[in-house]
Amino acid sequence: MKTSPTSIKIRQIITQLKETQLVPRPHFQRRLVWTSADKIRFVDTVLRGYPFPEIYVANGPVNVDTGEGQQLLVDGQQRVTTLAAYFNGDPSTFGTDLTPYAELEKGEKEEFLNYDVAVRDLGSVSEAEVIEVFKRMNSTNYALNEIEVNNAVFAGALMRLASTLSIHEFFENHRIFRPSDIKRMGDVKFVLLVIITMMEGYFNRDDLLERKLAEYNERFFEGDAIKERLEKAFEYLDECGFSPKSRIWKRSDIFTALVQVDLAICHRLISDPIDAVRRVDEFFDQVDREDQAPRSEAAAIYSKASLQASNDRINRLRRGVIFEAVVSGSDPDDALRIEGLI
Repeated sequence: MKTSPTSIKIRQIITQLKETQLVPRPHFQRRLVWTSADKIRFVDTVLRGYPFPEIYVANGPVNVDTGEGQQLLVDGQQRVTTLAAYFNGDPSTFGTDLTPYAELEKGEKEEFLNYDVAVRDLGSVSEAEVIEVFKRMNSTNYALNEIEVNNAVFAGALMRLASTLSIHEFFENHRIFRPSDIKRMGDVKFVLLVIITMMEGYFNRDDLLERKLAEYNERFFEGDAIKERLEKAFEYLDECGFSPKSRIWKRSDIFTALVQVDLAICHRLISDPIDAVRRVDEFFDQVDREDQAPRSEAAAIYSKASLQASNDRINRLRRGVIFEAVVSGSDPDDALRIEGLI
């Protein structure tokens, strides 16, 4: 496949968009969500005359009777639509430090409109080939997993908070994440799941992940409060002084512990750390028992809920109810029955 490098001025792009000669979102494009800050930084780049990566286009459908046709934007959707939005006065593309297009000096407007955008024209290629090109330009030497795609799509407020908290010394000190987890953003996903559960309660697998990332992409007003709540949960669990070999540091168990400790602190029902660690250790001894000695129904259920379909809502809820009962000193078997979880 041969590609033809060229350039096009921003004013031409704006005209082509208005006249639907350039289609900015063919169905194969990945949905991208830039925040206002992202858009402002990009427009500032253009206004200062700095370059940005080339965009890719391909020939679209042509009306052979009228000679009218379209070009498909294969890569560069967010850049192109942001430029048009700034020209049209969309407030998401300017802020206190960036002058709106309408208020630019005449010479500044001309410079913006005559800015040369690097374009690589793929020419007349089949839709299958266009899709393949797009996929290859948006991939690496391994397939992106769900959280890596979400990070590329929703790089806003909630994602930034989770990324910041994922490198908290609490996780490092207790070796919660393996190097492979960190490499593929498993640590960030874990923190996201904790945060969303703190806000929404237990949910099934990753069902709310993308929805909440989109909802809190632009702003996350609760961010400071969530960070403070997690800090208190970290402090409490550190004060408990669990052994480094305790199963509480396993992924599903620390997930449950963080959510339930936060809930107890919020409701002012938190137990003395010394009593809590004693009860939890005794319970975990039952959960981890490998001999044939009898163990409580709750211990058996907790063990199963940690191993089989551990991310299903019902099993997250079971572990949460049991952990809450154990820490508070009540009977976990009774707690499960009351909640209808046996």
